[in-house]
Amino acid sequence: MHVTLPRLRSTSLIALAVAFMALFENHSFWSRLFAVVDLSDPGIYPFLLACFLFIFGVSFIFLAVFAVGPLLRPLTALVLIIASITAWYMDNFGTVFDDVMIRNIVETNVHEAMELFSFGFLLHVLLFGLIPVFILYRLPLRRRGWLAEAGQRLLAIVLVLAVSGGMIYATYKDFTFVFREHRQISFFVNPVFPLRAVYRYGEKKFHAMTVHFQPVFADARRLPAKTHNRSVLVIVVGETARVQQFHLGGYARQTTPELEKRDVLFFSDVKSCGTATAVSLPCMFSVMTHAHFNDDEARAQHNLLDALAIAGYQVMWRENNPDCKGVCARIDTQGYDAFFVEGKCDGERCYDEALLHGLKDYIATHEGDLVIVLHTQGSHGPAYYRRYPRDFARFTPDCQRPDVHQCSRDEVVNAYDNTILYTDYFLAGVIDFLQTLPGVEDTAMVYVSDHGESLGEKGVYLHGLPYLIAPKYQTQVPMIMWFSPGFARSRHLDMACLHEKQHAALSHDNFLHSILGLMDVVAQRYQARQDIFASCRR
Repeated sequence: MHVTLPRLRSTSLIALAVAFMALFENHSFWSRLFAVVDLSDPGIYPFLLACFLFIFGVSFIFLAVFAVGPLLRPLTALVLIIASITAWYMDNFGTVFDDVMIRNIVETNVHEAMELFSFGFLLHVLLFGLIPVFILYRLPLRRRGWLAEAGQRLLAIVLVLAVSGGMIYATYKDFTFVFREHRQISFFVNPVFPLRAVYRYGEKKFHAMTVHFQPVFADARRLPAKTHNRSVLVIVVGETARVQQFHLGGYARQTTPELEKRDVLFFSDVKSCGTATAVSLPCMFSVMTHAHFNDDEARAQHNLLDALAIAGYQVMWRENNPDCKGVCARIDTQGYDAFFVEGKCDGERCYDEALLHGLKDYIATHEGDLVIVLHTQGSHGPAYYRRYPRDFARFTPDCQRPDVHQCSRDEVVNAYDNTILYTDYFLAGVIDFLQTLPGVEDTAMVYVSDHGESLGEKGVYLHGLPYLIAPKYQTQVPMIMWFSPGFARSRHLDMACLHEKQHAALSHDNFLHSILGLMDVVAQRYQARQDIFASCRR
């Protein structure tokens, strides 16, 4: 029997879509809200209704304004699919979709993105995204003239504003109390917060087009060398390494056996500039501080590597991550093809030890003092098991799937700890490499991670939470240093003094100034008070 569906007004179609999203795509929001209110109090239910009406109202007004004419179904469908995708990651990983996360999504590559897909993700998008979109396109609509349609839209917007605004006003006391004391709950309003993030990201990108390049280190120069020895500094940029999993810092498991055999400095209280590579990486190489960092402005000015190159150092960046986020834009850069090693690379990625392949030849064929940056895969999730060879699967059973929330927490921690064990092996290999460089006595390694990682604490996985609410697991990172005796002598480093600083409160803000000071580079923007080494040089 053929069933004839009633023809809907466009506003009714939009109302059905946004009601569906408010009810079925906001599990993270409702579960967090229910956890902080007293559901046994009948007086709280008007407030909950006001929350529903807020989500409904904002989403409805957005679509009522922009989903006009031929855009009605496509734009509504797009929002439904976006809401289903963001809901999956909010519910299963505790992800917050702010403008930084949108930048991460835009700047990721295909291989990295594929690791975030799983059967559960595809099933969720099918049930809560594609099937509602199919229904959306099957529902018949009334045809109206543009003037009548505009009047209907305007009337609907006024009605929604009146009802939702009135309900919010009536429960304003609860609104202000709950969302002032638990601001982080508002970050999970779907699709309102993700759409707001897209707008803010677009606004910043538009602003970036008007920013002029600032040569802030044009005056950088190197002080006269105190020795004729050639020097090589290797900066290793770690990926997603949190300090809590390093045995060097007191972790119960032995995750750093190789580094403990070498005379390294381990700084245990270092704060990252951000909780995602897109922020932390350009920030740590920028003269800007965490408090005043702006990514687009940072990309439009000299950074640490520019300063070193202007001062006369040969500077090279080797990339084993998706990209350098603009940090290496003006220096010699080597990608995957330059250090491909059969058995260590699989066509998508390399194990980090491949970064040393061919590096001795590079140093031999380049004269003068060198600064080499190795950007690692490190502990990048969620596919931790792909970051280390099976020989390093010491902690088992380890999670062998990218949808880590489906593994037990012990399996997730085991896989992550194996990445730290492999990082330990790689860093020890960098030190051994530097110790055996022919004809080079002054060598050093500085390692620091870009940000940390959540491993399921309070239901949160991965990283990228807004800094305001990010746990220490995402913001506390390790920093490790090693200096050859020749390098320590030529820089007049007081190693005993540096050992005493290993527990000092530091941050990425110290990084640029410390490297400039370590390499005897002076510039107007250099700040000695931010230089870790300044007070430890005889």
